[in-house]
Amino acid sequence: MKTRVLSPSLALALMAIGVFTLSVQAVPTSIVGDISFHGSAIMNGTSFSTATAFTSFTEVTVGSAATVTGDYAGTQDANVTMTAFSWAPASTPIRPLWTFTSLGKTYSFDLTSMHLDFASSTGILLSGLGVAHITGAGSEKIDTEGYWDFSAQTLNSANFTFSSSNKVPTPSSVPDGGTTVALLGGSVFGLAFLKRRQTQPTAC
Repeated sequence: MKTRVLSPSLALALMAIGVFTLSVQAVPTSIVGDISFHGSAIMNGTSFSTATAFTSFTEVTVGSAATVTGDYAGTQDANVTMTAFSWAPASTPIRPLWTFTSLGKTYSFDLTSMHLDFASSTGILLSGLGVAHITGAGSEKIDTEGYWDFSAQTLNSANFTFSSSNKVPTPSSVPDGGTTVALLGGSVFGLAFLKRRQTQPTAC
C-alpha cells in the first residue's frame, strides 16, 4: 500500500484553514435588535414643565414579541429593573439604566448621554445614546452602542405610565456572513491550488 505524505506547504495550508475557521466561530459578535419597555413611574411633581426627575419605576416589563427583535427576541414580558434618573439636569451616565434576566442571560443598557426633546405640562420625550450588554452562559456578544427613546404622558398626576425603546444597529465595521464565506472560499481555493501543484510531475 502506498502512503501519501503531505508536503509542508500543504500541511500548513490545512492548519491555517482550521485555525481561521475556529477563530471565526469564537470571535464575539456585536449586539443587534430592538427592544421596548412599558410600566409605571413617579416624578417629583405633577407637570413635566416643572418636574425634573423620575423618582421611581414600578411594574416595568419588556414589550410584546412584536417589539423585540434580533438578539432580544424571546425576552418579551420579562420583568425589568429600571434606575430612577433626572433629566434637568441629565443624571448621565447611568449604569445601568435598565437590566433584566431572561433564559439565563442578563441584558442591560448604560445610558451615556441624554437629551430633552420635548416637555409640556402633560408629556415628555427624551432620547439618548448608550451601550448595550448581554452576558451569561452561551452569550458571545460584545458591548455595543445603541439608541434610547423615552416618552410619557400624564394629566396632573405624578404617577403615570411610560414607554421606552432601544435600538442597536448593525455596526458597518463588522464583517457580514458573506464576507466570512468569501474568506473561507479563498482559503479553500488556495488549498486546491497547492494540492494541484503537489500532484503535478516534476520536470527533469
